[in-house]
Amino acid sequence: MEKLLGVLVVIFSLSISSFARADQVKEVQSLSSWTNQSGSTLYINNIGNNGLLTGTYINRAPGYGCQNIAYPVTGWVYGTAITFTTIWQSTESCNSITGWTGFLYNGQIQTLWQLVINGSSSTKQILQGADTFTWKANKTHKSLMIEK
Repeated sequence: MEKLLGVLVVIFSLSISSFARADQVKEVQSLSSWTNQSGSTLYINNIGNNGLLTGTYINRAPGYGCQNIAYPVTGWVYGTAITFTTIWQSTESCNSITGWTGFLYNGQIQTLWQLVINGSSSTKQILQGADTFTWKANKTHKSLMIEK
């Protein structure tokens, strides 16, 4: 009974915190998800004590391949600064690497990105752009599941 009560308190606390507004987010945290203006999502699984970021990225940007597949992400968080990279090679390969660098400001991660295709021979072939990621409240917390 005490375990059940404890789990209910944790679930209640997390459900209240899910009502937080994105502009109230003051730091990039582990177990968070961020969606950009084209619907792509950065899932941050862990940020180590040294700032090492690990997670996944799901591309949904129109006009680009490798859609709806979770690609591994690694990077760094230092205060409000963030950088992360993915290699587009998994069940589908897009033969390229993308890196994002930016900062958290007013509850959003604002970044510039560069995409380089394997075999490029000139910096003029590097694609560039900008993404703004907005925090999304997680509704499912698998870590709260009780194993019997």
